[in-house]
Amino acid sequence: MGALGDISGVIQGVGSLAAVGAAVWIYSRQYSDKKADDVAETRAFVQAICDEVQTAWDGYNQEIHPKLKALRADEPFNFIYPVTAEPFPVFVGNVGMVGKVDDAELRRSIIRAYALARGLLDSFRLNNASVAEYKRLKTMNGPPETNLFTRTHLDMMVEYAGKLKERDEWVEQAVKDLLSRTEQWLDAHPPR
Repeated sequence: MGALGDISGVIQGVGSLAAVGAAVWIYSRQYSDKKADDVAETRAFVQAICDEVQTAWDGYNQEIHPKLKALRADEPFNFIYPVTAEPFPVFVGNVGMVGKVDDAELRRSIIRAYALARGLLDSFRLNNASVAEYKRLKTMNGPPETNLFTRTHLDMMVEYAGKLKERDEWVEQAVKDLLSRTEQWLDAHPPR
């Protein structure tokens, strides 16, 4: 029975090794699948960011950007630009994904573009309030040619228009940089 016990022990040992080997193989396979899923999720996020920024920029370029570009230094931006409460749902809903992007420059570019765009939109909100106030002052006090309060407010709007134009240029550069970097990153990370 000693030989049978030895054979039984060897078979048990081989079975244990096979079980350990199978467990390692399964873990390795799950790890590879998880890593591939993470890469695919990050790629989808970068593509969604690119799409969101391009869509927002295209809409902005249809009307507002050209008006700002055409504005002379002595003119106010006397237009109401309706700004939605949350203009960047993809970014806001997935902000934690930014850290998963493996390119530090692209991460900075994403954050910079969104921060500058949000700042510009906040500036438009302030300008919208200023335009409404100017209309109210004009109605109550008369045109800027005859009323000091109206004239002072108009002068402030002219000065603020210069700041809007400056922020617009910052955003334009940031968007161009972001779209270029996302395109390069997506080309370097093809879908699987």
